[in-house]
Amino acid sequence: GMPTIDERAADAAVRGALEPFARDGAEGPYQVQHDLQETMQDLVGIVRREDEMLRALEAIGTLKARAARVGVSGHREYNPGWHTALDLPNLLTVSEAITRAALERRESRGGHFRDDHPEKSPEYAAFNIVVKRGDDGEMRVERRSIPPMPEELKAIVKEMG
Repeated sequence: GMPTIDERAADAAVRGALEPFARDGAEGPYQVQHDLQETMQDLVGIVRREDEMLRALEAIGTLKARAARVGVSGHREYNPGWHTALDLPNLLTVSEAITRAALERRESRGGHFRDDHPEKSPEYAAFNIVVKRGDDGEMRVERRSIPPMPEELKAIVKEMG
């Protein structure tokens, strides 16, 4: 049948989306977005170190608090400041997930280099790093085994190599 709409959840989503308009005069969303970009570039860039990524997680926590208080002015039509305010929670979630996964991978592989773990480790080729929300709402990082490659694919890879 037809899916049902939870009217209370929909109303809560609308109220939450409009909250930045009630905070006119508060810090704008662009500064928070800029500071997040700077944090990720400086501390979780191509060359990574554990101490810097731990600092990034602290900064992301601070930025989450700031994002929850941003304000916008103007109207709802064609308002890029409002759109940025609405985007901030997602940008912060993705940044935290990237940082937590990067902390878990203690090796250098592909395009990202761990300055504190410069060697490639065969162990890390056997699993994927998965980030998900735990029962308490916090992010959890886990390792999921990668199934063995079928023999016919191994033969193709060997041929190409």
